[in-house]
Amino acid sequence: MGSVRKSAGLGRIWNLLVGKTERRLAMVIFVTTMVPLAAALYLGTQMFRRASAVWFNPEIGAQLDRGVDVYKDYVKAIKDDLKHQTVAIASDPVLREAAKRGNVETLESELDTLFPSFTSLVELRVLRAPPTNPAPPYDPAELSAKTMAHRDRGRPVNATTEKSLSQIYPLTEDLDGPCVLATYAVSSKRLDELESAGEVVKRYHQIEASRSDVYQGYLNVYALLLGVTLVLTVPLGILLARGVTRRINRLSAAINLVAAGDLTVRVPVTGSDELTDLARTFNRMIGEISQSRSRIEFLQRIGAWQDMAQRLAHEIKNPLTPIQLAVQECHRKYGGDDTRYRMLLDTTLEIVEEEVGTLRRLVGNFSNFARLPHAELVEANLSDFLRDCENQLGHLEDPSLGEGSADAEPIPSQNVEIRWEVPDEAIEVAIDRQMLRRVVVNLVRNAVQAIRDHHARTSLPDALARVPSGEVLGRIVVTASREGDGARIVVEDDGPGIAASMRGRIFDPYFTTKADGTGLGLAIVKKIVVEHGGEIDVDESKTLGGARFTLHLPGTKILAIAAAAREARERARQQGVETGVS
Repeated sequence: MGSVRKSAGLGRIWNLLVGKTERRLAMVIFVTTMVPLAAALYLGTQMFRRASAVWFNPEIGAQLDRGVDVYKDYVKAIKDDLKHQTVAIASDPVLREAAKRGNVETLESELDTLFPSFTSLVELRVLRAPPTNPAPPYDPAELSAKTMAHRDRGRPVNATTEKSLSQIYPLTEDLDGPCVLATYAVSSKRLDELESAGEVVKRYHQIEASRSDVYQGYLNVYALLLGVTLVLTVPLGILLARGVTRRINRLSAAINLVAAGDLTVRVPVTGSDELTDLARTFNRMIGEISQSRSRIEFLQRIGAWQDMAQRLAHEIKNPLTPIQLAVQECHRKYGGDDTRYRMLLDTTLEIVEEEVGTLRRLVGNFSNFARLPHAELVEANLSDFLRDCENQLGHLEDPSLGEGSADAEPIPSQNVEIRWEVPDEAIEVAIDRQMLRRVVVNLVRNAVQAIRDHHARTSLPDALARVPSGEVLGRIVVTASREGDGARIVVEDDGPGIAASMRGRIFDPYFTTKADGTGLGLAIVKKIVVEHGGEIDVDESKTLGGARFTLHLPGTKILAIAAAAREARERARQQGVETGVS
């Protein structure tokens, strides 16, 4: 009974320490490891036995020995032939007589005659006495000292394709007297083959002599490997499985947090396997979802502002004309002589017409903001686009904001230096040229106006009008560069900049720091950038000291993503699934 309880307790501890997935993965690893090892042990034993019967056969050894003997006979024949050639050279009577008398001139002449007759010769020497060492290698200094006559073929032995063989033969009866030293070049192929074959046969006989020890060693290694695997597979499998399950559990916990609405969660990216790719993809997906939600929320806010602007424009526009006509009628029909009353009517008419004009401009701003079109993206070269903007900039106006609007009035950019730093390389992006031009014009226009307004505030009255045409009040730099798969546009200036406390609201509709501004320009800018799938942020320029607006635009892949999304929605509709997206 006690042993049963003890076993049950150990089982519960095992279940707590090791999860189901870990146990299953450990078992899979154990089985997939042990089965091949056991099969390999069995097949290895059979293979060694068969190999012993097939390869270590006495007849094979004898054939190998005979093959080496054939090579040896061939090499011996070559050496015998060279020896016969040397004997033939040494048998020349003129050469023997000249060597006996020490006549160097005759020796030289006779060597000239004999050398071409033997094509294998590399070098031919007539020595006063044999070299001290009867076999190569010879001492070069000794050979030089004992040489009476010498001829060679003009090039040394090619170590890659040739080997040298030397033969010595006496020219007189005196074995210590003059002799011939002939050096021949023979093909190294057969000699190398003989050497290689000899090594192979020698190794074969060594293995044959110790084959039982070799087989037994391999079998012992297999058995040891099998035993070590039995001991290590289970804990190693659990350890490996735990690394996998831990990351799966982290991913599961992160998914639960995302389901609860927390899009700031990120999964640690560790390892280099499919789970690593999954974690990296999950983080990227959550980041894109977070960005998409921010964009959607912004576009929803802008849409609500547009609806409100459209209603306000309608409600304000209708009574303006009757009010203006009524006041004009009162002014026209008064025929009295009361001067004070006439002045009151004139003043009233002037004020009403001025305020009605202001309201009409406001209504125009509301109407244009409400009718702001959506961006239609096409593939384009950002470098060419910015060069077009530079060439077409001229006076900075945005007439689409409504006639009479302060933001629609042209602002001449003289006295403000605008520098465009556009790379020569093509930067492929997906843009709406007209809408993005509006963004660039608006940002440059704002920078020019900020510089001129700051100069006007910090100078004497009418000082701006008296600025010489060549004097530079400020500088604006527009740059573009690659950024990952997309691009970046930076518009920065040396103006007063934007206070850090205002940067969070600078893109909100109707928020403005200008006395005559509508607060719609930067809201429209951000809406256009968001519809391009990009982002815009503002901070302080590190180089110029003023404001810096940075546009981050995606590459052309957004077109493929949009096309894939349209295809997916179309397939869903064909299958009867309502997507809720047009």
